[in-house]
Amino acid sequence: LNSISCPSGRWVTMTAALSATAPPHTACAVSCELCPDVVEWCPAEGWQDLLAYGTYVLDEASGFRRGALHLAWARGAATMEVGGELGLEPLVEVPIPGAYDVAWGPSGIALGSGECGEDAGPDRLLAVAAADGALRLFRACCASSGGEEQTAWRCDEAIAPCQLLEESILTHVAWGAGGSSGLAAVGQDGSAHHLQLRPEGKLEVLARRQAHDLEVWSVEVSPAFPSLVLTGADDARLLGWDLREPSDAGPALSNRRSHGAGVTALASNVRDPNILATGSYDERVRLFDLRALAREPLAETDKLGDGAYHLSWHPVWPGTLAVSAMRSGLPLLRVCGDNAGLKEWARYAADAADGEHGSLAYGVCWRYAPSASSWLAASASFYDRSLHVWSVGQPPPLPAE
Repeated sequence: LNSISCPSGRWVTMTAALSATAPPHTACAVSCELCPDVVEWCPAEGWQDLLAYGTYVLDEASGFRRGALHLAWARGAATMEVGGELGLEPLVEVPIPGAYDVAWGPSGIALGSGECGEDAGPDRLLAVAAADGALRLFRACCASSGGEEQTAWRCDEAIAPCQLLEESILTHVAWGAGGSSGLAAVGQDGSAHHLQLRPEGKLEVLARRQAHDLEVWSVEVSPAFPSLVLTGADDARLLGWDLREPSDAGPALSNRRSHGAGVTALASNVRDPNILATGSYDERVRLFDLRALAREPLAETDKLGDGAYHLSWHPVWPGTLAVSAMRSGLPLLRVCGDNAGLKEWARYAADAADGEHGSLAYGVCWRYAPSASSWLAASASFYDRSLHVWSVGQPPPLPAE
């Protein structure tokens, strides 16, 4: 696979100096053929070393969009010690017309075994929001080909693409809408879509809403409220839509005053699903209580230096967020007190120059299992066409209340 290569044509492995108090440290860096804009570790048990990421590029002269979905495996991630090494092995590349967002499916979805056989479990379903306006569903699987180290990876379309938009980009997708096999997807045209994955292998469109007048950048479904789809858009509005209401009904929840610019990112707290984090082009991250969404935020950061384009809650550390802050690197935030404050405690790729990783950070995701002495995160940086995996030690203790 040559689509992910360093200038020398080799994957770069760097020494990872890990310790409980170490600042973020580069473990591995790769150069991509196209521009990476999203990265997601697989949460499935035993598959936490599997990394999915998407690339996208627009030929402005022709208007032609192209990109790919990539899978890679982080070799040695689970056992990485101080002074150890990490390598990313490219596994699969699937060309598509630009991958704008990627979301691993939850457990418990019945969709048959597919071409890979019974080994292809439901936790390896992958939804992709594409630049051609289609929602695509892939199945990632691995089949042994003789010997523990000899494996064959596949990433096949589980069903035919579901064309939701014409001549417009599908920008974001989330699982859990109305139940574990439901999906919500949003588009550049301001629309929001509710879909259901049927056991026979069909994506059924249940509803379409004209949720915003401007581009919708983010969609989220909290496990605490599966019938509530949250959307954020260029109109600076954060809206909540009740799936039990008719598609022409207005929003059930609305916050139109708290953001000073477009709402670019939404993320439910994995340890407290009543708490929602938002990112905005106004360069701030905010916390809201979903039970009182119309009120002022519980907390907000100082300006981070550029738009907070993507958010990732740490799977274990309470109140810890990674942020892709576009031209200002990747800040790490900590919630203080009873959701009363948000403070930055570290930053990866701070002060990145043009052409370096973090000069336009679009994607970030924590790995769902620890390494031997730290945690890993992956980040995607757009115009410099780079993907990094980096390690970080235990964050500082929360300040005393």
